[in-house]
Amino acid sequence: MNLPERESPNRARFSAALDALVAAAKDDARTLAGLAAAAEEHGLGMRALEIATMARNLAPNDAQVRAVTARAMAAGVPSWHHNILRDLERNAAYRAALERVVRPGDRVLDIGAGSGLLSMIAARAGAAQVTACEVNPAVADAAVRTVAHNGFADRITIVPRYSTEVDLDRDLGERVDVIVQEIIAHDMLCEGVLPALADAVPRFLKPGGRVVPERAQVRAALAYWPYARARELDSVEGFDLSPYATLVRYPLEASSNDPSLVLRSEPVDLFSWDFASGGPYGPGRTSAELTVRDGNANGVIQWIHIDLVEGVTYENAPSRGPNSSWACLFYPFAVGTVPSGTVMRVHGAHTQIAMRVWAEPGAATA
Repeated sequence: MNLPERESPNRARFSAALDALVAAAKDDARTLAGLAAAAEEHGLGMRALEIATMARNLAPNDAQVRAVTARAMAAGVPSWHHNILRDLERNAAYRAALERVVRPGDRVLDIGAGSGLLSMIAARAGAAQVTACEVNPAVADAAVRTVAHNGFADRITIVPRYSTEVDLDRDLGERVDVIVQEIIAHDMLCEGVLPALADAVPRFLKPGGRVVPERAQVRAALAYWPYARARELDSVEGFDLSPYATLVRYPLEASSNDPSLVLRSEPVDLFSWDFASGGPYGPGRTSAELTVRDGNANGVIQWIHIDLVEGVTYENAPSRGPNSSWACLFYPFAVGTVPSGTVMRVHGAHTQIAMRVWAEPGAATA
């Protein structure tokens, strides 16, 4: 994702003068910080990042410089980049998997490198060369600096492009022994994991090579979540807002450790994918009848299960304990709240990049 380049009536004039102002500032970190902030406000996202980095390199411990450049450094970087690094269970699972599959001298391709964490784990496990794809320019720039800071600049190369834009000869030199990716979304698909692997595995992986994660599933169950009712906008201050309520974004995101989210049925696997095969991956559709138990239900909760390698798994199931960096997705019933004993037919459908889940009364209820 590119940093936003907003239109501004003064942008062209400011841009023309900016280089001269930066040159005049020379080694003045605070002046450079101010110019970075001004560049960000004029919509010059990447230039602002460059100048902010210059200022911070000159004065890494200057509190004013850090404060003034904060927005320029973070512009265009989704917060989930930081959330996943705080997911200790996720990090440990990837570490365990990579330490098991990476062999001394291996060549590794990291798709969706982010901070470079998985690349560094692979290098520490013995990889001779890691090529890491990160399309967000600000994140890619930070990954280059992070990799160098940790002493891996000679073995890890950050490529600021989508993996589908990587050229085997130019960027890799030869096929790789391991492909690792973490472009898995809350619904599994909307970050493009299927088309990325369908391209990368046949183009880049050696025969007998390994893919991390190997497989993954989307799981679902009937559930009751009182917060879903709080999100309804049909009636506010005595006014019927139901036409406006059609704009509310669904599904709703729920934390995996939310104690108010209660399962009301056994879980089912809606879909499963073999990531190691590289596809082909087509669209899919499925349905399952589930019976509400132990109380009322008002929706379907969906989560993900990841098999990184044999014996190493990750799952963000509701009530799993520590909060996951992946949200569970709640799909409210169109029929509202239903009582225990109600049979609901849960439907799932997906393309390569999108998941749809909905439910309706089953045959035993209709």
